[in-house]
This record gives sequence, structure tokens and C-alpha cells, in this order.
Amino acid sequence: MNRKLTRRRLVAAAGGVLAAASTQAQSPAQTQSELARAAREQNQRAGETLAKFEIPLQTEPAFQFKT
Repeated sequence: MNRKLTRRRLVAAAGGVLAAASTQAQSPAQTQSELARAAREQNQRAGETLAKFEIPLQTEPAFQFKT
């Protein structure tokens, strides 16, 4: 797929993924390992969804990482 993606659409897509994740009911009986596995799977699905879009370099803000 070769689509242009604006910052607003990127935020909307990411927001939709986060909203879907927050609406999922979590039982208190879940263990930490189950929660960690679910978070990894959710991150994987979100990454796959966002990878479908090509983001031009001009869309990304310039960052300078300093230590």
C-alpha cells in the first residue's frame, strides 16, 4: 500500500487502536505474564496496522536526542 498519511490521520489511527484496547474488559484474575503477553500482542497489531501506511519524512518532526 502506498498511501499518504497526514499527522492527523496517524493520530486518529493510533487513537482508535488505543481506544479499542482500553474498552476491552480485563478480569482481575489475569496474571502479570498474561497482561504482558496481551500488551506485546497489542503492540504487534498496532505496529502492523501503522506499517501499512507510508509516512513521508516531511511528516515527522525533527528531533535532537541529547544525553
